[in-house]
Amino acid sequence: MTAMDAPIALADAYARAFHAGDADRLRAIFLPECKLQFVDGDALRCFEARAWIDLVASRPSQAAQGRALDYRLVSAHMAGPHCAAVALEMAAEPGTRFSDVLHLLCIGGVWKIVAKSFAVLPVAAVP
Repeated sequence: MTAMDAPIALADAYARAFHAGDADRLRAIFLPECKLQFVDGDALRCFEARAWIDLVASRPSQAAQGRALDYRLVSAHMAGPHCAAVALEMAAEPGTRFSDVLHLLCIGGVWKIVAKSFAVLPVAAVP
């Protein structure tokens, strides 16, 4: 077992919970006050994980739409024994992909997503 195993497992759990629309699992993975941020045009958009999870729970999940789980780990970095960053790419709406950077901390022995920055990219723009 390496130091990166737990952060990578958390990123996997995040991708699977998002795909399934599993709000309870997402609530267990994110700190409630975790900030999700993206740039829309030239403007920064920011919201808390709890609001985003409610949005995810309110719409049909990718799994319910019959879409296959589709994500890949792009990179993982340990910044210290209790701090990591994981980048992944995953399916969004048809024709687009999410490019996520998850910032993780191990708090009391439990890894949590404490911040998320992301972009929505057309499929042709994904490296």
